[in-house]
Amino acid sequence: MTAAVVERCLIALPAAMLVTVACGQIWASRTLGLSPWKGGGFGMFASLDSRPFRYVRIYVSAPERSEELLVAPSLERAAAAAELMPVTGHLDSLARAVVDRERRHGRDVDRVRVEVWVTRFAPRSLAPETVRLREHEHRVAR
Repeated sequence: MTAAVVERCLIALPAAMLVTVACGQIWASRTLGLSPWKGGGFGMFASLDSRPFRYVRIYVSAPERSEELLVAPSLERAAAAAELMPVTGHLDSLARAVVDRERRHGRDVDRVRVEVWVTRFAPRSLAPETVRLREHEHRVAR
């Protein structure tokens, strides 16, 4: 390659990288549930789909109990990851953290169900609607 061709390629490189990141984020938000506010951030200007509009619900079950838990401060980081990108790995990581926390507190748990919900707004009326994005169930090995 000549020096002129290399120079042109280097000039075009930043634009090509931005297009690649944008396409990657669009793909991840459409297929993996990635929040448009996460990743490359290209969708954040056109969407309200961010953490204030996403939340997790955690349910635990055992022979003598079945209840919904609030997200404890020790679980906040795992819950945030699950909210922003609700893939199986993040959901299972949160469920395992819930199991560990419950056992530390002496509470029995056989099953943990994690749900990720998002609030969306109707285009014309702006009426809110909550939609479940993902659900994951973790069964505790005995």
